Amino acid sequence: MKNNHILKRLAMKAKNRFLSNSPSPICEYKIIDLHEEEFVDKVRSLQKTECLINPIDSLMEKSILKGLDEIGKEKYLLETVDRYLKALDKIDKEKID
Repeated sequence: MKNNHILKRLAMKAKNRFLSNSPSPICEYKIIDLHEEEFVDKVRSLQKTECLINPIDSLMEKSILKGLDEIGKEKYLLETVDRYLKALDKIDKEKID
């Protein structure tokens, strides 16, 4: 539950920064993540889970998240959301074909 609170707080900060049109600070960080096809496979397996409340939290690597500062965490969250949405689109296109 604590992770959900952290993710909600980070998402709210990112949203407020986006709405205020303030320039985002420049930060550098390194993220080692799953390859795209492995990420899509992980999304597929999450879709089969019946009682999944927060798929983004399940997709984020906790070890990576712990090593980032606040801005890095927000960026990682937003990138994971973007990758998740792209994976859902890819899965939907595969179902149509």
